[in-house]
Amino acid sequence: MNQRWIPEIFYEEGQDGLTRGLPFVNIPQDKAMPSAMFICEVRDAEDDMKDLAVHMFANMTVLKDQLDAECYDKVRFALGLESLEVATEKGEKITEELSKISKQ
Repeated sequence: MNQRWIPEIFYEEGQDGLTRGLPFVNIPQDKAMPSAMFICEVRDAEDDMKDLAVHMFANMTVLKDQLDAECYDKVRFALGLESLEVATEKGEKITEELSKISKQ
């Protein structure tokens, strides 16, 4: 499978779509989600100039697959997230509640 390609980021305008307003990437059948993406930050500066900074966003699924649990949690903590164990427990509770609501 060819892994190198240029993804296009899409946005839904409303909260009622498939991704509930989250940005998304359509992945062709012969491609995989990139392990990292680069996004430029552009800010107005003095004299009609622009400041440009390049940021890299890593695919957390790739990091989870490649790092041991302790290292992966260090990355999560550095990003202001909870440990995977705590986040998973909270996610399961949310899923349970949503399941109860949808059965009503």
